Amino acid sequence: MTASDGLTDAAAPVDAQGAVTSPCVSVCRMEAVTGLCAGCWRTLDEIAAWSRMSEPAKRAVWAKLPARGRAEGSGQ
Repeated sequence: MTASDGLTDAAAPVDAQGAVTSPCVSVCRMEAVTGLCAGCWRTLDEIAAWSRMSEPAKRAVWAKLPARGRAEGSGQ
């Protein structure tokens, strides 16, 4: 699965306990031009902080991903 396959919905998915899940899709490669992971479109800071983020902060990251993915897909 790549980011373009699974991260198109702005709603943050949750697990059985209602916790926001990570957008990681195990395609961990940072793009030098954008500074985003090619798999999940997060920044290094977002990736590093994920386990310590509040649920609202995680939802805020998820909300940014669709636009980042569209920009990546268009070569911007």
